[in-house]
Amino acid sequence: MMRKTLFLSMALTSIVLGAAADAQRDPRERFQRALPIAKPKPLNQTASGPIQDQGVHNAVHAAHQNQIVFTRKDLGIGAITESDIVTDFTLGQPMFFRVFTERSAINAIAAANNLNARDLSSHAVKYTARFTIDGHIFETSMFPWGNPQDHETWTTWRGQFVNTIGAQRTPGTDVFMEMLSKATAAGLLKPGKYSVKMEVIPQSFIQNVGDFKSGVVAAGTFNLTVPAGAFQPSNTAICGTGRGGAGSAALEARALSEAKRISRNPDVTPVRAIGIGDSWDVERNEITGIPTERETTVAILARGAKYCTANVHYFYEDYMGGGTFGTSTASISINPASLRYIPCGCLG
Repeated sequence: MMRKTLFLSMALTSIVLGAAADAQRDPRERFQRALPIAKPKPLNQTASGPIQDQGVHNAVHAAHQNQIVFTRKDLGIGAITESDIVTDFTLGQPMFFRVFTERSAINAIAAANNLNARDLSSHAVKYTARFTIDGHIFETSMFPWGNPQDHETWTTWRGQFVNTIGAQRTPGTDVFMEMLSKATAAGLLKPGKYSVKMEVIPQSFIQNVGDFKSGVVAAGTFNLTVPAGAFQPSNTAICGTGRGGAGSAALEARALSEAKRISRNPDVTPVRAIGIGDSWDVERNEITGIPTERETTVAILARGAKYCTANVHYFYEDYMGGGTFGTSTASISINPASLRYIPCGCLG
């Protein structure tokens, strides 16, 4: 049996918070709990200094150190110019950003806490992305791309909010959607123009000691125009794609029934399922080659008072023989394949 329980997949475009048996009230908390936290103990105060990082790359980096800049296209560090940097966007347009920092994430955390940079886990680096709109603050959790050495050395990295142009997939859409979900649930972002401030704060931990954050390492502000009807299922740039080739009304009805049965999160209620998979993946017996089951993906849309979600789950059907798969044995994965917030207007 293939019962996949992957927790993060940037390639999937439509995702949400279905309820696992161990689910917390916020979808990101299960990742927080995955960190090995222990009671702090006295630290070695004789830090050995920073790790050699990349420093300032070029004139654009020097001009925007400790800033986040925003662009309409995905650009490498050697390609971005001052003319590419913009501040005005309409929701649904392509939106990308680049973070310029003074130190690498590990070095920034170490310096802020008087630690030996080598003691921090570069494998566990992540960022708090803090958004401020009309005085309302929304803190979100972003898992960065790159390998552990990159977190020790990178002093600039890029991300995306809305990627409708087929550019390389980079982090950022997760936190942007979380901000949109929570802000709209709070009554913000009605049609109009808004100033949005973004700040990033790196975090890691020391095994058997605890979590450590630096202060804000970069910040930037952009203007976001929200058009009428932006938060509707038809706006695929924000709400994600619809039914895929493997989807059907019958499949979606069974998936929603299963989602309601296994739901354990009191803050959201599953209200809709969308069969987003384009095809079925058939699992076969390794020796005989006879099918055992097949799977596709389904998004479970859930509504709450403070946010809404659209988690992607795996949907399974057992092989019944004679070339058929049994709908009566259909089930979905308890844990989502990927997690994502979504504006509640996208639920329809």
